[in-house]
Amino acid sequence: MTPVGDDLVGIAILSRRRYGYDEHLAAFPALTVSLRGPATTEVCGAGPMLQRVRHRTVGRVLLVGDAAGYLDALTGEGIAIALATAGAAVRCLAAGQPDKYEHAWARLTRRHRLLTGALLAASRRPGTAHLIIPAVSRMPPVFSAAVHTLQ
Repeated sequence: MTPVGDDLVGIAILSRRRYGYDEHLAAFPALTVSLRGPATTEVCGAGPMLQRVRHRTVGRVLLVGDAAGYLDALTGEGIAIALATAGAAVRCLAAGQPDKYEHAWARLTRRHRLLTGALLAASRRPGTAHLIIPAVSRMPPVFSAAVHTLQ
């Protein structure tokens, strides 16, 4: 669950099981009770999220946003990363140095990749997966601070 506005949250359900959104959401009754009103949009995406990219630059063509590689929507930072990397791409192109973009991309996305990668790795381990949500629910300021370091 990611805050989007004062009275709006984004819900991402990550699972290895293929169910519909409502069936997945039913597994979280406390969350379901806290959601008021109808959904603002239909389900916007599903499927394997990981997209690996070997090169983000080919000549003067630079990939930004999800096209530059995508780990997961876990923290909801996709648009912010796309805007930051697009700015870096423009600066590299304007300076006539598209070859510098790969390093800029790595620097701009490092925190996101580390935090999201760590959370995904923990979720894949049976011994830690079931501890993540209870830990986050007991320490929301810690999780919030971790996510805010991505901005």
